[in-house]
Amino acid sequence: MKLNKTWHASNKMPENASFEQRVGWHLEHAKNCSCRPIPKKLLKEMKKKKFCKNA
Repeated sequence: MKLNKTWHASNKMPENASFEQRVGWHLEHAKNCSCRPIPKKLLKEMKKKKFCKNA
C-alpha cells in the first residue's frame, strides 16, 4: 500500500473529530491515499447510519 505523504501532511484528522468529520476525512483519504482502508468499525457505523451508499 502506497502512502501519500503530501496528502497526509496537509490533511490531519481533527482532534476530537465528530462522526461526520471522521467520515469526511476517511472518504477523502480513500480518494487520495492507498495506505490503508476505511476502518471496519467506521464502515459499520456508516452503514448503520446510512451515511454512505457504498458502505
